[in-house]
Amino acid sequence: MAIRKAFFISTLAWFASQCQISSAAVKLRDTLPASLQLYVAEALDVKLYSFDTVQGTFFMQQTTDALGPNVTWMDLDKTNKFLLSTSVANFDKREKTGAVFSAAIAPNGTLTPVNVVPSPEGPVSLEGSPDGKIVMVASFTGASLTSYKLGADGKLSQPGQNVIFTGSGPVPGRQAAAAAHQVQLDPTGKLLLVPDLGSDRIRTFSLEGNGNLVRGGDLVIKPGCGPRHVVFAPLKRGIPQRFYVVCELSNEVIVVELSDIQANTVSFKQVITTLPKGTNATNFFAAEVLITPDGKFLYVTNRQTTPDARVDDNTFAIYARNQTDGTLIPFGFSPTGGRGSQNFAFSPDKAASLVVVTNKDSNLVTIHRRDPGSGALNQIASVPCLAPSVALFRG
Repeated sequence: MAIRKAFFISTLAWFASQCQISSAAVKLRDTLPASLQLYVAEALDVKLYSFDTVQGTFFMQQTTDALGPNVTWMDLDKTNKFLLSTSVANFDKREKTGAVFSAAIAPNGTLTPVNVVPSPEGPVSLEGSPDGKIVMVASFTGASLTSYKLGADGKLSQPGQNVIFTGSGPVPGRQAAAAAHQVQLDPTGKLLLVPDLGSDRIRTFSLEGNGNLVRGGDLVIKPGCGPRHVVFAPLKRGIPQRFYVVCELSNEVIVVELSDIQANTVSFKQVITTLPKGTNATNFFAAEVLITPDGKFLYVTNRQTTPDARVDDNTFAIYARNQTDGTLIPFGFSPTGGRGSQNFAFSPDKAASLVVVTNKDSNLVTIHRRDPGSGALNQIASVPCLAPSVALFRG
């Protein structure tokens, strides 16, 4: 039975009437091309590879510092002309700062610096507005959400709005203070969620047409779970909107349904583990969560942090999604191919035929072929990289 909880959030009062998908939705290719370009953020720089999807081979095209060192996130802008990143390196050597970078993408995929601007300390995620004019950045150590303007020339403005979060949680050493870990827009492009790992809350905002962020209430979730990232299911007419929270500290996925919006309530539909039955969860930390474009499968990466543990303990947890109620059915687990498996991304085709994952502790990026019918994964390629943090296929 779904657990219902009052959700006092003004930003959701209008949500039921916002049922059309944003026109800025990502355009996917009909089929997987014979070659794809892949950006990989390493410890000191970003590498651009050409990946042969048939032979499973890599060709390096560029090594560049255009996106800074110690990159924590990368994303393409809405025009696919610029690549943006967050970096935990201090901006201009100033203490307690991070940085946001913009780089122009040449026709051959290579990057040229545009500019860099400061952020609060420890930026870990960014998201662009549907019109591409605003970039929002979540900062972990800085416990904040910051907005920037993005010009048609790819130039980032100085920081605009900056919302600082407070709070804490019950886990010693991990939840002493608020810690924003992601910024994620819903499919309408109007509802913004910020998982706060430090306080076991999902911070909510509405994004207005002029780019202003209006803060709503907080969704309080399971104590000690440590919400890290969220992902929205594809929006379908007649089906309530749902999102999925991956919890780093409890190694769980929480299924949340935005139902009965007029009554200001949500439903917690399900809480499900990301680990195999009988696993000692002490040294495991769930990381990323994504849903396939067709909405049929959900994937989570599990990181095993014990140095002498089996490499294959680092896994993808695979779930089928019930298309009616949104609950998850465990499908199984598949090795990521390395240790410290963190960020992963799908190839930009409708079937999401490939999955790339960064295995930071193994200094390795692996690519897996995905069966769109069963959801199964099979590793087909790998390339050595120095402490890779995030990888992204060019659309």
